Amino acid sequence: MGPLTVSPMGFGTWAWGNQLLWGYQESMDTDLQQTFNLAVENGINLFDTADSYGTGRLNGQSEKLLGKFIQEFPGWYLSWFHLLRCID
Repeated sequence: MGPLTVSPMGFGTWAWGNQLLWGYQESMDTDLQQTFNLAVENGINLFDTADSYGTGRLNGQSEKLLGKFIQEFPGWYLSWFHLLRCID
């Protein structure tokens, strides 16, 4: 296991699933995945998420999307990604 390398800038996912404050709609998922891919392609590997990121029936949506996007990223390795998880 090599040294821990974390990007100097992180990527917050609070808006993913938050309809109340950010107007999230599931139709935005493709754009969100493209944004995620662009961030990773440019060296971002630190992501902030929490099970409360999302509102109502979408509670936890940011974590679901982040997991999906990581798995669908071409040639992904879980060791590339570092996740910060807020616990309420």
